[in-house]
Amino acid sequence: MCFLKIKIPLHVSGLWIPSISSSYLETGSYGAGLNLAMYIEADIVDDRECGIYINNARVLGEQSMEICNNAGTSISVNAYSPVSLGRGFGISAGLLIAHALASYHALKYSSMKALQLAHVLEVKYLTGLGDVLSEYTGGFAIRLKPGAPGVGIAHRVVVFEKPVLIVGELSSGESTQVMLSRITSELYEVAFSYYKKLVESEDLLDFFNYSQLFTRKVFDYSVVDKILSGRKGIISYYLKKSALIIWVEKEYASEIHELLSSNGIKAFETTISDRGVMVEHPG
Repeated sequence: MCFLKIKIPLHVSGLWIPSISSSYLETGSYGAGLNLAMYIEADIVDDRECGIYINNARVLGEQSMEICNNAGTSISVNAYSPVSLGRGFGISAGLLIAHALASYHALKYSSMKALQLAHVLEVKYLTGLGDVLSEYTGGFAIRLKPGAPGVGIAHRVVVFEKPVLIVGELSSGESTQVMLSRITSELYEVAFSYYKKLVESEDLLDFFNYSQLFTRKVFDYSVVDKILSGRKGIISYYLKKSALIIWVEKEYASEIHELLSSNGIKAFETTISDRGVMVEHPG
């Protein structure tokens, strides 16, 4: 068995505008999101069984079989994540990246081909459009051309002063497919106007503000607004499915973290990731 450690940053989009092509490789989304300094950490646990496990639960069975069949291997990976699958953190993309990289690495196949396969499976199974490209890129990523890594293009914006982020995982959630079905073409036009302004400014505060304006028309902010209303130290925040991202002034971070926790929301203090997908070979 080969030994491999794979780390993928959690990714939370704030703006997304689907772009559907006849090719899965070219299908994706324009938009932007934050890759967090919170990671899926995965390693190979069996080179005789095909599967993906997260926090000891087996998931994404059909996708994992496609990876094994495509690579001609039979490998399983076990991953740890601080947050749950299906909550808006790009977990499915990260798991598919980890399994594809592990499977392709075993036969010394191209890592780029593995990343592209992960993207294709995200699109095919309607679990995501831009997370694979964004997680590959890392940092504050603006997706300039839809598609898989090596086909699409994402730009990592240089953020000179790392923001202090309080991340919350709310208990409610819905599938990506259901979420996308609720968004009208008119709302996507509005989102695209925000996106074009963000491409020009590359400003983090603009990203938060535009993301909140867009996602308020998609998700129910009532619980979040009630908790955060009138609280000092909050610069901005946005919601993606069950993922809440709050930019706070450093001296108020502990207070906001405790506020979320006291309201039954799993909370973390973090910042923007320095890197995208990382592969290590323990020596």
